[in-house]
Amino acid sequence: MLLLRGLYFMGWYRDMWNYHPSLPIKNMHMIEDIVDINANTLIWSCLGSGAIGLPYLDREANDPTPPRLRLYGFMNDKEFCHECAKRGITVFSVLWKAQLWEFGAELNEDESELLALNILRGASKNKKYVGMSELSTNKYPKLFNPMDKYFPDGLLDYKGNKVTDFLDEFRAVSLEGRNILSAWLMAPEHDHKCYSPCSAKKSYLSYMKRDTEMMSDAGAGGLHIDEYDTQKHVLQNAGCFCNECVDNFRLYIAEHHIPLPADAGDIANFNYRQYLLGKGYKDKDLVGCNGNERWKIPLFRAFTDMQMASIEMVVRELSAHIKEYSLRTRGQAMKVTANLFQCYPFSWNCKKHLDILAGEKTQIQLRQDGWYKFAFGWLNGKESCFVEDPNQYVRDMLRDIKNNIHDRFILFALEPMAHGFHIAFPYGSWLQNQEKDAFWPDLRILKQLGNWLDSHENLFPKNPVADIAVIYDALSANENFLMEPTDHTVVKVEFAPGEELGKQGAFGTSGDFGNFFNLVQKLSEKNVLYNVIYVSPDEPLTAERLSQYKKIIVPEAFMLSDDAAAALLNHGKNDNEVITLARTVKKLAGYKNVPSNEMNQLVESLSDKKGIISTHECDKVGVAVHQNKNGYVLHVINYNYNEGTHRIDPVNITFDLGFQCKQVKIHSFPENQLISYSLSTNHLELKNAGIYTVVEF
Repeated sequence: MLLLRGLYFMGWYRDMWNYHPSLPIKNMHMIEDIVDINANTLIWSCLGSGAIGLPYLDREANDPTPPRLRLYGFMNDKEFCHECAKRGITVFSVLWKAQLWEFGAELNEDESELLALNILRGASKNKKYVGMSELSTNKYPKLFNPMDKYFPDGLLDYKGNKVTDFLDEFRAVSLEGRNILSAWLMAPEHDHKCYSPCSAKKSYLSYMKRDTEMMSDAGAGGLHIDEYDTQKHVLQNAGCFCNECVDNFRLYIAEHHIPLPADAGDIANFNYRQYLLGKGYKDKDLVGCNGNERWKIPLFRAFTDMQMASIEMVVRELSAHIKEYSLRTRGQAMKVTANLFQCYPFSWNCKKHLDILAGEKTQIQLRQDGWYKFAFGWLNGKESCFVEDPNQYVRDMLRDIKNNIHDRFILFALEPMAHGFHIAFPYGSWLQNQEKDAFWPDLRILKQLGNWLDSHENLFPKNPVADIAVIYDALSANENFLMEPTDHTVVKVEFAPGEELGKQGAFGTSGDFGNFFNLVQKLSEKNVLYNVIYVSPDEPLTAERLSQYKKIIVPEAFMLSDDAAAALLNHGKNDNEVITLARTVKKLAGYKNVPSNEMNQLVESLSDKKGIISTHECDKVGVAVHQNKNGYVLHVINYNYNEGTHRIDPVNITFDLGFQCKQVKIHSFPENQLISYSLSTNHLELKNAGIYTVVEF
């Protein structure tokens, strides 16, 4: 197998809540499934319970498996990693970075036996908690190893003091001293809490590094850093004002020569938390739902910039550490990936530290090819292994599957691959506790699909053909993301005294670079052949990256660097066209600018130009054209969804060819016996094309 084939391998139980962070125990039947699907990469798959405590993780990895479970092929996580490695399957252990858990528990009288955990049943009157606080303070010596086993010299804070209670040390603290919860992970009506940490803390970074070492010792093939952007979540919920963050901000202000407000005193004694409280600010003023109003708070933009900068630092440190540790102890460096979520622009400086780019595709819907075109450009040559972020459409798709209708699932699995992107196939994956279930497709379909992809690898060369490029400028997008749209509606909130933050949901919707994404989706819906060029300080715009394109569209690049502008200016001198869209770019003032309200006219003008393969029958069909060593490969994605039957109806479509062709070969999934075609020198007509068709010229 050459293609990366991922499984979103959580294995949550059907018709149960999804309980982070300790994933269900694995068995040999699952190994058989992985092999039969022809998968080679498992993400979000095991060894995640360091978010409860390292003594718990130790047991998850190494505990003997009771005979009753052995009878059904169950094994601990170390054995699971070993069995996968024997078969060439890379298991990515998961570091739940935004999770500090406390679970309700029932114990016997001398606390030598755990009678219930999380799912309580009234088994004992001795009701306690098991989690980060209890395990770090060695509260249950008859059940768990002491923390000294993992930190023989103790865990130190940023001032060099020994940490006692890890929960008290790690958790983020709001301006008014409230806890911040990662509440989206908690199941309804359960006695558990998931606290959000301050990921910028030196002590927490040391803890996470030790956590990853234990994953390596257990035989994980890779490390998956989940919730890499924990500090963004914390900022959306008023920010972390722990002593370490406040001290770090004082240093940040001095290093960046940021002037203090006139009433702030001298820098040597400046305490940002005390300053804001003294001026009457509350948590409600800092939460993300205030949108642009937050930037009127003195120094809050600089405070945000400091917190966001810590994201890349932590990813860099964790990646370098586990690679060095695994190379030294095992002779081979572990691969590292992270949940970069929706390819948000502030991820640009994390990508270089990762071997595979992972994330969660949000807002899953029937057609999303414009986003996949963007994401392929965002990858810039790296492999991807994304997953679905559950929403109503995903839940509807699951109901279809339970009714033995698989059309939308097949479309969901193959649509990204048409554009060189990859979303892992779900295997008991997360439904975000939006309902009491997990996302299980029909494994017979997955096995058929895995075999089909293996036998048709040459149809997926990841070499898209286009002479139009759309520029995505990460710095412009990031500024838009932070500052948010000017029409953002401020939502006033109030918090009860002592109320914890995070339970109210994610505050605010950050700017989504709308003109860029509207443009690429409209181009896709008109079947215009284009590619996205992702530009960041790590991925500069060069003459080589522009060389194949005759027309360049530059939407909203209001922070375009001088070097990128120079590359575009030079490219425009060689009989190539450069067009800016929406906000004008002063550095490109000599080129045509299209206002955002004229975007449709721009798209129409581009769709009138015939590409190497083109069609004007666009309403129900998407296309992608790649080039392999034999010639052109046309992917045809059918969006002709029937609301009544919940199936995708066949379509007829005609293509104009910009080259002469005498012979084609038709492939389809599911295998389609009804499809037919007619071919003339410069025209191809497909009849009864099903969900997914590939034409090999």
